[in-house]
Amino acid sequence: MSLAFNYDVFISYRHRPLDNIITKGVFERLERYRLPRSLRNQGHENIKRVFRDTEELAVSKILTETIDDALRSSNCLVLICTTDAPLSPWVDREMSMFIRMGRAEYIYPLLVNGDPEKSFPPSLKLVPDIMDRLMDVRCEGDDPKKILAKADTELLKVIARVSGCEEDDLVREHKRRHNRQFMLRTGAIAASFLAVAGVSLALLHLAGQYRDKAQQQEAASMRILNELTYSLPDHLTNVPGAYGRIARIIQDNTEDLNAILRLSRNKETAEFEAAANYEKLAAARSILGAHSDAIVSEKTAISLYEALSETGAEGATAALASAYNNLGNIHKSAGNIPDSARDYAYAVSLLGSVEDPDPLVLARLYYNAGAVAVDAGDSDLAAGSFEKSLAILSPLEESEQIIEAKAQANYNYGVLLYRQGNYAGAEERLAAAADLYERLLDVTDSLQNRSSLVRSSAALAMCLSDRGRFAEADVCYEQAFLSASELARDAENMDYQVLLAEICINRGICFNIQGEYDRADEYYTMASELYQVIVERTGSASDRAEYALSLLNTGENAFKQGEYSRSRQLFEDGLAVYENACQSLGDYDLSQYYAWLSYYQLIHLRRFDDAVSSALSAVDLQPSNVLANLNLAYACLYGGYWDDADYLLTQIAGLGEGQAETIRMDLAAQRQSGLEPPDIPFIRNMGA
Repeated sequence: MSLAFNYDVFISYRHRPLDNIITKGVFERLERYRLPRSLRNQGHENIKRVFRDTEELAVSKILTETIDDALRSSNCLVLICTTDAPLSPWVDREMSMFIRMGRAEYIYPLLVNGDPEKSFPPSLKLVPDIMDRLMDVRCEGDDPKKILAKADTELLKVIARVSGCEEDDLVREHKRRHNRQFMLRTGAIAASFLAVAGVSLALLHLAGQYRDKAQQQEAASMRILNELTYSLPDHLTNVPGAYGRIARIIQDNTEDLNAILRLSRNKETAEFEAAANYEKLAAARSILGAHSDAIVSEKTAISLYEALSETGAEGATAALASAYNNLGNIHKSAGNIPDSARDYAYAVSLLGSVEDPDPLVLARLYYNAGAVAVDAGDSDLAAGSFEKSLAILSPLEESEQIIEAKAQANYNYGVLLYRQGNYAGAEERLAAAADLYERLLDVTDSLQNRSSLVRSSAALAMCLSDRGRFAEADVCYEQAFLSASELARDAENMDYQVLLAEICINRGICFNIQGEYDRADEYYTMASELYQVIVERTGSASDRAEYALSLLNTGENAFKQGEYSRSRQLFEDGLAVYENACQSLGDYDLSQYYAWLSYYQLIHLRRFDDAVSSALSAVDLQPSNVLANLNLAYACLYGGYWDDADYLLTQIAGLGEGQAETIRMDLAAQRQSGLEPPDIPFIRNMGA
């Protein structure tokens, strides 16, 4: 793929209802398509950027600088050919310009309806070999779904041209991947059918017992059967917007289900089924952001498993350990870090008492415990937990579940190393996580795998940014932002909303480091707006902390732009939110709060002694935290502790060029505001 092009594909089309639908579908398919792994291993790259204008352009503005630049910097051109297309002079001008550029062989017509004579604009008819590249997706009735289904295969012509691979190779590997996915889905559906059939038979038996009691209860029984066994298969969780329905179905039928289960002759099975039902409800509520309700549901399941465990029921202790792990996940999402840590620790101890515990479950418990230890500020415990998790997973035969667990363990480990300033180690772990998630996507293109890959890529971009590799970071951020924006269309899924907001903050930081303050402000503002909505839905302390950080980053960015009044207000608002959130969070967030408080005291209040005191509190909580040490360095610089400032700034600048550039920009902004740093060796050597 040539680096000379800003866009891999330019889509030309007429703004008409059918054309718009097809164009949107083609745009999404080209940007989302992932080359089979075998071709990526040969150096071929995925399509990254596709251009399409989103609104009709006035005649006087056609081929304006924007369109002109986009055409000139596009590798290929896809023309949506309908009977309406030749009637647009703008479409024909785009064809004519691309042909005049000597790029006629890179034009690919997608024939939606009509025929070439009726649907090709005049300029395209002059291209002698254009029929060799024709993509025929016509179908009876112009059904957009059928047209786009055919486009899935036809667009491989364009994808092969852009990626530089042979079309035959791509078609062959595409079919192989499709066949693998089909077999996996078929197996999953068969397994789901068997599971559903088992549940159905059990519930039918129970409903039969209950039918003798009352006709009305029989109707309730059958409704539960229909809803729980047919309307709620596991694969619904991969459908955007499904979680609200899942929660409603379970919640509406829980009492009826429990009434039926209580009449079962097999009380033990009934209790297991009831507990599992509450766990499903807890998971759905948590994803919807209703953490308090989710905790209640999970604790109800735990009480049922505890009763079963006391009777010695087989599998009850393992199920109880898993339930405490799930409770830890919910508490972590809600920002209750101490409770989450206790849940994970207890789950590990429970599973340790089980003979031959499932190693995959144990590995997950360890990396979850490590992740919450990162938030709690216990770096040693976190690192030890990650090492245990990876040691358990290493000898296991690879499967989708094992690959996913390895990916998550590497991601969590990478986050820890990043927060400690070990950017090289963090990059290695996060790159490994992203690679593992890519492998999963090659097999199963699920929403969960997509979001996990996005989160890993965005974290990797943070490392690249702090190491000064801004161009690489921007590529990662752009792809992550586009993918997260697509996922966040599912407005009820709070996990996806949080993911997009996190990427906006971190991309803003990347632009801030480079001095692109307007662009940084744009992304910080997006993050703040997203977090406002998220906090209103979840009330989570961790979400409030992230909202506070979006305000504080925006305030720091405004300070660099010389908007001191706006900056001070944002700092005060952000610190107020953060202080409140920190009450239920761990040492990491409390350290971050003191670090930001120190900088506010320095740049806005000019209370240097207070700034030193706050920064020391931050470092005392998190000795290896980069932000805490950086703001301590600034406080020392203006508070008269020059040797300490010199030492700290030298150490931090040595972590990566991105950190060195951050210090240069910070010092420039401080000078602009009237602060004059003393002449210490570090500043002389940096030319700052």
